[in-house]
Amino acid sequence: MLRLALLGKNISHSLSPKLYQEIYGENQVKYKLLDFQNEITIPSLQILFKDLDGLNITAPYKQHFLKSVTIADESVKKLNAINCVASVNNSFVATNTDYTALLKLLPNMAQGRSVIILGSGAMARVTSLACKYLKIEYEQWSRSETPNLFEQMNFEKLSDKNILIVNCCAREFVFRAEIPGSAVFWDLNYAHKEHELIFARDKRYTDGLNLLRAQAKDAAAFWSSVKN
Repeated sequence: MLRLALLGKNISHSLSPKLYQEIYGENQVKYKLLDFQNEITIPSLQILFKDLDGLNITAPYKQHFLKSVTIADESVKKLNAINCVASVNNSFVATNTDYTALLKLLPNMAQGRSVIILGSGAMARVTSLACKYLKIEYEQWSRSETPNLFEQMNFEKLSDKNILIVNCCAREFVFRAEIPGSAVFWDLNYAHKEHELIFARDKRYTDGLNLLRAQAKDAAAFWSSVKN
């Protein structure tokens, strides 16, 4: 029985247990949710891995274990965020499967569109670096860096309205702006109830379930490669 877990904050909605049961088989994996309200209460990796074979990490803790792990991939080091950890010979190795999954998904989601990234957190940083690697043109709008653009959300003023809007903001953010008819909105959150109501039956909307599935498969591949 493979023992896996997701560590995060307010993650009772997570579909990760179901996804990993699909990947490994329902009777082959035990997946639990480790919900912590602040960093102070998070145990060390040494303690966590007494009962785990692999660990996923979600917001807001993707930087919490950076000093406790080894990251072999130089491109992942630049992200300054990890979401997947394995134990090897009493030490810990990590990667970022959000990044590897985005490299696979972005070309199909963008399909020649320029990209507007909403947010400035870990997922926004990962998405911007994926765009740079793939040579996809992008802008980044956030409360901290471009407050006027972020608050106005006036996409109609853009000269090129054939855009992919990638929402990297936390689940608390609700997107209410009008988007051009040729635009596509990709919400990296999944099962976001407010957005599902706002974009009901709107084919321009895609939620983050495709990213969750892709990064889960990459996490399984990472654990397997480390184990072997």
